[in-house]
Amino acid sequence: MPSASSATNLSCGRAFRSRHEALAYGFSAPAFLLLCVTVIAPIVVVVAMSLTDYRLGRTTFQWIGLGNYATMLSSPYFWQALRNSAVYTAFVVPLSVFLGLFVAILIHHRTKSRRFYEIVYFLPVASTLTAMSIVWSYVLNGRIGPLANVMASIGLPRLDFFSDDNLALIGLAIVGIWRLVGYNVVLFLAGLTMIPEEVQDAASLDGIDTFWDRLRYMIWPLLAPTTVLVFVLNCIQAFQVFDTVAVLTNGGPRGTTNMLLYEINTQSFGSLKIGYGSALTVLYLILIGAFSIVQVALSDRKARP
Repeated sequence: MPSASSATNLSCGRAFRSRHEALAYGFSAPAFLLLCVTVIAPIVVVVAMSLTDYRLGRTTFQWIGLGNYATMLSSPYFWQALRNSAVYTAFVVPLSVFLGLFVAILIHHRTKSRRFYEIVYFLPVASTLTAMSIVWSYVLNGRIGPLANVMASIGLPRLDFFSDDNLALIGLAIVGIWRLVGYNVVLFLAGLTMIPEEVQDAASLDGIDTFWDRLRYMIWPLLAPTTVLVFVLNCIQAFQVFDTVAVLTNGGPRGTTNMLLYEINTQSFGSLKIGYGSALTVLYLILIGAFSIVQVALSDRKARP
């Protein structure tokens, strides 16, 4: 039989834990409420609106179930926007990741000029993308742009990226790569800083001296968690492209640069089809969630011995 003092201590311990838990819930309640108001509640509203035929400005609506999703799956504009987003992502992400890693390796061991290069490469990330898009519209212009003038001077045809059906998506991809490389450089530099100097010295003693050998046998395996993070973040940002489309092409010419996020904006606020735009948004959230799940799964796999 437990003594009276033991029972008293046990009850005091339970009371302390209860007060501790209540205090923890009290401190976390504001953050949880903010999460509910700013994230969870809007998602619930979007899912609910996707099941209606609501149009912006109306005072009434009807529940139509999965009608918007059926319309979406049968719409050629949706499939074109999804295909453009997938092609843009497949083109931008690998190049921006490998270029970011390459640049980060080149400037990692610099002492005096490293800070300068970090600032230069991070400027596109810190700058306003809308303003930079206007600059790029001049650079890639087929009549007055410097690139077209250089090509004409050496006898090559002028390329007007944002007016040509076959080049417009490539032009947007160039802008996307330019912006993401600086972002990736900063992340990879942080990852390179975590590689111990002893490992690099041991690699040199084992005969791994060339740049490509060090990249293949030492840097790349040790940067695997950082690479997974960078890759997934780049995929998410590539699928979120909107500013450059709105400023440079408006989805044209002939829909060749119409992206999923731009299609959501067009249907929701251009055509005022809030219900249909909400269905597109639900699909977009599913894709972004899938990228996040892949990142967590791969990161967890890399973290296991």
